[in-house]
Amino acid sequence: MSPASSRAEQKEATRARVLAAAAALFGEHGFASTTVRDIAAEAGVSVGTVMAVGDKAAILVELFDRRIAALHSARAGRPPRPTSGARPADDVLALFAPFVEAFTADAELARHYAAALVSGRHRAGVFDELAGVLRREIADVLTGHGFPPARAERAATAVHLAYLGTLFLGAGSGTAELGGPAADLATAVELVLESGGQPERKPS
Repeated sequence: MSPASSRAEQKEATRARVLAAAAALFGEHGFASTTVRDIAAEAGVSVGTVMAVGDKAAILVELFDRRIAALHSARAGRPPRPTSGARPADDVLALFAPFVEAFTADAELARHYAAALVSGRHRAGVFDELAGVLRREIADVLTGHGFPPARAERAATAVHLAYLGTLFLGAGSGTAELGGPAADLATAVELVLESGGQPERKPS
C-alpha cells in the first residue's frame, strides 16, 4: 500500500469516527445541545479535526445524506417493479416510505437539517445525485405500469418535487407524526399521476 493510499484511508477512518460520534451525540443530547468540542471529545480527536470534516450543520447534512444513500444501496440491483393489482401511486409511495420515515424519526434533527439546506451554505445529495437516483426509480415504476418513458420522466420529476416539499413540511411542523405529511404526499402523488394522463393500456 502506498503512503498516499494509507493517508487517504486514515483520513476516511477519522471522518467516519467524527460522523459516528456526532450521530450518537445528536441522538442522545439533541443538535442544539451538542457542541463541536463534545464531538471532538467523543471521537477522540481535536476540534480542528472535527472542523475539517465540517461545522455542525455540515456534519448533520452529511449524516442524512449517508442515511439516504444507504437506503438506496440496500435496494440497488433490485429495480422497482409494479406490484400486481396495485395502482401506480401505491407503488410510487412505497418507494418513498423508508425515506419519509428516516427523515421524520427525529423532529429536532429534521428541523435543523431543513434549516441547513434552506440556508444554501451546505450542498446536499438529496438535491443532487440522490435526487437523480430516486427520480429514475420513480420513472421505472411508472414505465412498468405502462406510462410512456417521456411521460414517466416528467411525472417522476413532479412527484419528486412533491416529496421534497413533504419533507420540509414535516420538518416545519415540529412533530414526528407521519400521518399528516404522509397523507399530503399521497394526495400530491395521486394528483400528479392523474393530471399526467392515464398509462397506456397494453394489448391483451
